[in-house]
Amino acid sequence: MQTTASGAAVTVTPIAPELLIFECPLTERARTWLRLEELFSATRTFAARRDAIDHRHALLGLFQIVDTASRSDLKTDLLQELDRQRALWGNQLDNPDIAREALAEFLSDMDAVVHDLHAQIGKIGQHLRESEWLQAVRQRAASPGGACEFELPMLHSWLQRDEIERRSELKAWLDPIAPLEEAVVLVLRLLRESSQPTAETALHGNYQRALTGARSPLLARIDINPGHAVVPEVSANKYTVNIRFLEHSGNFHAAGRATVTARSIPFGLALCSL
Repeated sequence: MQTTASGAAVTVTPIAPELLIFECPLTERARTWLRLEELFSATRTFAARRDAIDHRHALLGLFQIVDTASRSDLKTDLLQELDRQRALWGNQLDNPDIAREALAEFLSDMDAVVHDLHAQIGKIGQHLRESEWLQAVRQRAASPGGACEFELPMLHSWLQRDEIERRSELKAWLDPIAPLEEAVVLVLRLLRESSQPTAETALHGNYQRALTGARSPLLARIDINPGHAVVPEVSANKYTVNIRFLEHSGNFHAAGRATVTARSIPFGLALCSL
């Protein structure tokens, strides 16, 4: 995750030594999905490791997931989008140009994700709220340095347990919110695959595209050669998408602010919508 000069966060995904993809959410929905995807990925990575410090990060990651997913309409929004996508793709089963078996398998996987998310009762992360000591950790961790040993002796005690026991408990805490993770991953997969990049050029670091079509894009995916040493700053409304490429006046350790480059920057752009 990087932050542009305007303060907007973008997810940076390296996919090859010669190429970077910057994913820039254009709506709050897409921003929440990307945040959850990254939090789930980091939390599961830490939970799979052995050291106590990693399991501490995994536990704090769980609380961040619950806080991010606390928006009341998140689950409903995901279910409505998956139901809509299920209907759209289901209409393609009779298309002779579609690999019917592969599509049927994909629809079956989608049905399973929808079923599991429907079966998730109550608030997301309610099982974590029911534990007094987990709630204490969650509240203390919200303050800088609040999860220190002397502040939370119960957390310190838990971190001294056998690593297999800690991993088992982390799994038990993660499993009830796995349906949310599966739904977010599937929706983002559909979103990313909805558009292929086109070759574009930002003249003197600036680019603008008028938006057409019934559905506004949710995500801008920008691929660029890292040798250009620039990062995109993206803004959008219902009429246009604007991109500025920023470069730093020196290296990342030097003082100074990022400014719009005077160079013309070639890049690939995919505007993704559902």
